[in-house]
Amino acid sequence: MDCLKVGLHQLGVFLGTVWGLTFILLMVDTNLSDPNKFVESDYITDFYPAGHLAVTGQVSELYPGPNDNSIWGSSFDKAAHSLLPQLSKDSPAIFRYSPLVAGIFAPLSILSPHISLLAWQTISIIALVLASFFLARAQQAKASDVVFLSALFFPIMINLWAGQVSLVLGLLPLSAGYLLLTKGRPFASGLAWSFLALKPQYFPVAVFVAVAQVCAGRLKCFAGLIAGVIGLAIANVVLFPMEVNTNWLYSLRFSDVIYSSGQYKLPVHLITSLPMDLLMLVPIGSRAMLKLPIYSAAAALWLAGLWQSTRIINSKLDDCSKMSLILVTALLLLPLTSPHLLYYDLCTFLPAGVILLENKRPLPQAIFLKRVALIGWISISIYALVFLNVPPNLELPLALLAILLVLFVELLRCINKICSVLRYP
Repeated sequence: MDCLKVGLHQLGVFLGTVWGLTFILLMVDTNLSDPNKFVESDYITDFYPAGHLAVTGQVSELYPGPNDNSIWGSSFDKAAHSLLPQLSKDSPAIFRYSPLVAGIFAPLSILSPHISLLAWQTISIIALVLASFFLARAQQAKASDVVFLSALFFPIMINLWAGQVSLVLGLLPLSAGYLLLTKGRPFASGLAWSFLALKPQYFPVAVFVAVAQVCAGRLKCFAGLIAGVIGLAIANVVLFPMEVNTNWLYSLRFSDVIYSSGQYKLPVHLITSLPMDLLMLVPIGSRAMLKLPIYSAAAALWLAGLWQSTRIINSKLDDCSKMSLILVTALLLLPLTSPHLLYYDLCTFLPAGVILLENKRPLPQAIFLKRVALIGWISISIYALVFLNVPPNLELPLALLAILLVLFVELLRCINKICSVLRYP
């Protein structure tokens, strides 16, 4: 049996290596031979224009003003289409991140769009390698195995292809903070996780883990998180005019409007947010009325996970196993409770897979937890192959989210068994 497991592991690493290198070569070749292939990518549509406005001193055009009622024809949308004449008029451009993120892309915007994208994809690959190294150190695994096995996790590949920011602003600080936490440095872990505020969809993961520790009287991680967020806020205020920061805060209201108003064409097959997918099942006129009960149910699910996490904190597990299980719980909750999450954002599930599959310090119920990880990993990856080959429809993400919801419930049951056996007297 052990030989079979080793053989399957080596086969997975081999397939990941072949596919990962092939994908990178394909990505580079496509970028250089057919730059127009990426003109509608997230990077060129949103991040490249944001960097251009930052480097040219036009940061006031990053966001719609308080009186703007639509992203169509906003200052940023006009600037993006002016900078990128080949961009379709049916594709509105919007930048929903903080001004600091625009500053990150400022140096890259000096390059031509497709070379800038290639540079960002290279940076993202470096971030993936670093994140894999951090996760491997935390779990006493082999870093190269984590890197190449990650190539078989399709949200990462789609993230690279689209030039999204999830690997750099999400996976990298998440993995760094987790390593610091397992090494007994909770304040530094909180500081690292504060950078998730630059990619707000992931910030609830950091809050979840920090609050779980607060419930057990451990305040350092939460203190580091708050200190880091305050530092980022000060940097925004110091480096950018207050009007720009105010307009950014005003623009956040469009995040919900884009998904729930029906005014914008959305890739429904990419929306992996259970609350939003449930809202999109009902007529547009009924969505406002149903937001409160749906979001309340999501909050109740979040609190159920938090309650179980406090039980983990108070169990007899070693600290590394405690933090690992709590982080896995927080990650599984993300698509089930977040109002805005897209398929490529699921790349942050990589730490959960490494924790449950590559852990050299086996957790209690390890076999069951590995099954949970494998089912989740395979389901999320196969989903990409499905939506790339069938017409987009809302039933696709709902099926995936139903699987993740079942896995979350099974995870809670497993945690309950662990805590019942390893409880303090």
